[in-house]
Amino acid sequence: MEMYLSGDITGGNARCIAMLRAFQEAIKDYGVPSEKTLVRDLTARLSSYVSFLIECRPLSISMGNAIRFLKSRIAKLPLTMSESESKTSLQSDVERFINEKILLADKVIVKHAITKIRDGDVLLTYGSSSAVEMVLLHAYELGKQFRVVVVDSRPRLRGKLLLRRLLEKGLSCTYTHINAVSYIMKEVTRVFLGASSVLSNGTVYSAVGTACVAMVAHAFRVPVLVCCEAYKFHERVQHDSICSNELGM
Repeated sequence: MEMYLSGDITGGNARCIAMLRAFQEAIKDYGVPSEKTLVRDLTARLSSYVSFLIECRPLSISMGNAIRFLKSRIAKLPLTMSESESKTSLQSDVERFINEKILLADKVIVKHAITKIRDGDVLLTYGSSSAVEMVLLHAYELGKQFRVVVVDSRPRLRGKLLLRRLLEKGLSCTYTHINAVSYIMKEVTRVFLGASSVLSNGTVYSAVGTACVAMVAHAFRVPVLVCCEAYKFHERVQHDSICSNELGM
């Protein structure tokens, strides 16, 4: 939990996995109080944990979807199932969610996205996305010849961390701030972006500045590809970019 509070865990997938691992530990240590049922009491306990997390930082859409999944699994536990069996079942459900909805989904995204990369491409990405990073690294490991442009912005400058990791692996990279994106876009052939969510009307919900990068790419007729796992999809509709911003200082 200290890592969560200090900001050491960043990114939608990393935050969601860390939260689910914490829930696994909480379920492992949980015991049903006397005169109470596991389904009702554990749901209440989970809600209190979520309230604490929200006080620390607003939940991402992916975290909200994961919490709803876990609560639905708790609600569907048979009343005849023993406490130990219920806890084992829930821990298994959480592990399956992480493996199938996040880890396996990223592998599928990578497998499809690398088919869009050709030798000689100049690939632009904004900030730091774990899915995009996996795409770039896997394409490089396959021997594809390309260059990466990392566009970054304040206040967190997360693109610097991505740049450092890519350079350590041997990729050829260029680093620039978002104010120069229209200048650098002239030599770009593909744009790969990460996303916090995709809403039901097709709107991509991501870090501030993502729309700017996408619109500049559109003006230069550069294809934009968004890498987003299906567990981040949400039925909400958002018509403007100031509906539910999270302020990051």
